[in-house]
Amino acid sequence: MEVEMSILRHCESPKGINIASRWYFGHPLEMSVKKLILVIGATGVQGRTVISSLLAPQADGTPSPWSIRALTRDPTSERAQVLSSWGVELFKGRIDESLDSITPAFEGCYGVYVNIDSFTVGQRIEIYAGIKLYEQARRAHIKHFIWSGLDYASKLGNFDPKYRLAFHFDAKGIVGEFLRSQPSSPDGDSLTWSIISTGPYLENLFGPLLGPLPKRENGVLVWALPTGDGHIPLISLQDIGWWARYTFDHRLETSGQELKIATEMATAEQMVKTFTRVTGIPAIHKRIPIDEYLATYPGRFTRPMVSGEPDGYTIGDTYRGVYTLMGNDIVTRDMEWIRRVHPTGHTLESFIKEKGFDGTLNANFTLLNASHLHAETQSGK
Repeated sequence: MEVEMSILRHCESPKGINIASRWYFGHPLEMSVKKLILVIGATGVQGRTVISSLLAPQADGTPSPWSIRALTRDPTSERAQVLSSWGVELFKGRIDESLDSITPAFEGCYGVYVNIDSFTVGQRIEIYAGIKLYEQARRAHIKHFIWSGLDYASKLGNFDPKYRLAFHFDAKGIVGEFLRSQPSSPDGDSLTWSIISTGPYLENLFGPLLGPLPKRENGVLVWALPTGDGHIPLISLQDIGWWARYTFDHRLETSGQELKIATEMATAEQMVKTFTRVTGIPAIHKRIPIDEYLATYPGRFTRPMVSGEPDGYTIGDTYRGVYTLMGNDIVTRDMEWIRRVHPTGHTLESFIKEKGFDGTLNANFTLLNASHLHAETQSGK
């Protein structure tokens, strides 16, 4: 199985876009009246999926009203060049250095979509950058600022220290709290903000976060997620892309709103039963404590979560925080509202069918650019 791209089939070039009218390194080959969106976190899997969704034609077949400017550390990278081939303008810059250096990236933009990789920059930089990017958007007279968020774990858990380990949830949640303290104008020339709060990517079924254990028991696949009867807000990347497009397309309805989205709310037991029903492959959910689960991958969980923070949270800390958060069932979603707004979205069943998931882990599975979280092998080393 090819790494990553074989999993994320929906990250292909958006159907029907006019590549001839693309931009390259900030120099337009053909001017367009489309509204320009700056995407921060553009070359990651979420960013690419969001860009694909924004560039896709409208339901009636007419061209998308949006064009894209992508912030990237390296415009010559393979991922950046794929975006360029889609007609995306590339802007070189990074948020973990001087934010003033990317101020020109906001010029001429209608909107900004921000998804920061917590596992690359760490919690403190993400919180600081998220707030400062909003301030830059205000100064640049941007019309719509969308923050790709997560539930504020510590707040939901009454600030019990055990939830602090899910530090990426807290980082994104703290920025969300800041945004809720700001005005949001649904129309006119002032800035609108919206938050799209997601959850664990369903694509993680191919890796250790949501997938089965590397070894079968008597030929049977074993899931051992230590989440008890807690519900996990599973979300496919394709659905995130749809909600990003919906939010930009519906400024009035989403102004000042946090859209808490999911593909499906499912317990580990429900995930396994759905898998067996869809595939016919025998599988069980084995209930084990978190410590026992972490011990099944020796040598992995002691490594730092953020590569630049060797004394910070470990991978094991972060897994523990996420599983505790999900296991205690304090993250909720209104699935009736989600299905009503997005009736054609994935379900767990449709995702398994579409991706052909048979329980096989990808030996080189990776979703995030620089983190250790998903870059694990079948052997668990």
